[in-house]
Amino acid sequence: MLESLSIRNFAIIDELTVEFPPGLTVITGETGAGKSIIVDALELVLGARSSAEMIRSGEDTLSVTGVFAFDTSPGADDFPFEAEDGLFILRREIRSDGAGRCWINDRPVTLRVLKSLGDRLVDLHGQHDHQSLLAVPEHIRFLDGFAQLLSMAREVAGLYGEYTGALEEIEDIRKRIEDGNRDRDLYRFQIEEIRSIDPRPGEDAELEGGILRLSRAADLKLLGLQAFTELSEDEGSVGERIGELTAKTGDLARYDDRLEPLLVELEGIADKISDLAREFRNYGEGIDDDPATQASMESRLGLLERLKKKYGPTLEDVREYYRRISGEAEGTEQLEAELAERNARVAVLRKKLAGQARMLSRKRTEAAPLLAKEVESHLKELGMTGARLVVEVAPCESGTEIEVDGNVVSVSRNGLDRVEFLIAANPGEAPRSLVKVASGGEVSRIMLSLKLALSEVDSVPTMVFDEIDTGVSGRVAEAVGAKLRRLSESRQTLAITHLPQIAAMGDRHFSARKQVEGNRTRTRLTMLDDNMRREELAAMLSGAELTDTALAHARDMLDRVRKG
Repeated sequence: MLESLSIRNFAIIDELTVEFPPGLTVITGETGAGKSIIVDALELVLGARSSAEMIRSGEDTLSVTGVFAFDTSPGADDFPFEAEDGLFILRREIRSDGAGRCWINDRPVTLRVLKSLGDRLVDLHGQHDHQSLLAVPEHIRFLDGFAQLLSMAREVAGLYGEYTGALEEIEDIRKRIEDGNRDRDLYRFQIEEIRSIDPRPGEDAELEGGILRLSRAADLKLLGLQAFTELSEDEGSVGERIGELTAKTGDLARYDDRLEPLLVELEGIADKISDLAREFRNYGEGIDDDPATQASMESRLGLLERLKKKYGPTLEDVREYYRRISGEAEGTEQLEAELAERNARVAVLRKKLAGQARMLSRKRTEAAPLLAKEVESHLKELGMTGARLVVEVAPCESGTEIEVDGNVVSVSRNGLDRVEFLIAANPGEAPRSLVKVASGGEVSRIMLSLKLALSEVDSVPTMVFDEIDTGVSGRVAEAVGAKLRRLSESRQTLAITHLPQIAAMGDRHFSARKQVEGNRTRTRLTMLDDNMRREELAAMLSGAELTDTALAHARDMLDRVRKG
């Protein structure tokens, strides 16, 4: 249960710590005094959305700390915390730049983890939650909560997400296969065309160089032979003259050893000229001047130029295009195999989804009249004696078609069902949509009845009701208060109220008041003793001026509660 709540710099609350006992705690106060801000702060530390606008004017940071006694772990396999010494200490800070931090037992956690624990600790029913009864899609959540089917409903929603996701994947694969089939014949032609020519990177440059050489083949051949003869074969050739100079230098080197290094150089030159002459000869002899060779090379170059024009602009681009379309052609076959695999997975998911959704639908159908009966019993005690509630479980109207027990039906994230509450407020009337016919006071009483019915199957230890008494008064308000007091016997209950009939039912009574101190407005929460409580109730009955009649009435209300 909630042991204490500490609030700092939240709206008009500067600093406040409240301790909460077991049983029923009520908080009253004038409109705008800040009583609902306490609930807002509790919501914040339980993981609700935050805003920098919540921070008290002139401050940089707000903080809320809640201390909860919890006998056991929250009972979730994915929850990483255990109570320490039987306590969970939740803390949350919000900065003026909108950033925030969360802790559980002084360990930093994400907002998701904080909210996960908060949902297990407190069931908070705010003054705007009546609207959920006026939204038909929310009705299925109430039924699942009563029948303890929320876990199964989440499983069905997960299966539905997997199933529809797999269907989308199949549709995508089919489209890709269709696109591939449309292009396959063209790809086959292009693949064969490129494969038959088999271009090599840089081959076009080589051919262009070869064709250019062949155009001057005769001159190049003549150059090779001419250089060979002039270097080593002709009379008076360069080689012959160098040989003569080498011999003469060798003879004279005997008389002057300074000629020795020059002789070595000359001998090297002679060898170089001999090698160069041979290379020119080989070059000239190796020149191909056959016109057929040039024609073949020009033909090959023409094929390469055609490929470059169609798939280029370079031969590297041609080969890259070849690799890509070859992969896509093979990819179509892979897609066919992938499609078969996805179809098999969808068949398994469809069977599993159909089975779980059918079981969930059956359990909802069985639980619907039980919930209606339970709510009707509470409504009777809340003044709606002849009211009749029908929890209608009907086939889902829209979603994805699926076969269940041989019939094609629609399935959605909620399974096979659409749930709506129908109400006949008076005997003899046909049940009609609650959304269309219920008054504000009736909606309040139906919501409280639902909460009471859910509380009997819910394990959340603390329940908070923020002005659930909208639209009710008199004896009905007293009945609401009695219901809350009875609920508080099994779990801690906190009620924010503006009705004295409900406030009188509390085991502990706080009053929220605004005070102006030093030109700043602050909310103060005061725990009322018996005399203060009697005056508070009297003021709620008669207004600002306390009358003896109102005080007597307040005393009588408190006495009757004490006597049960």
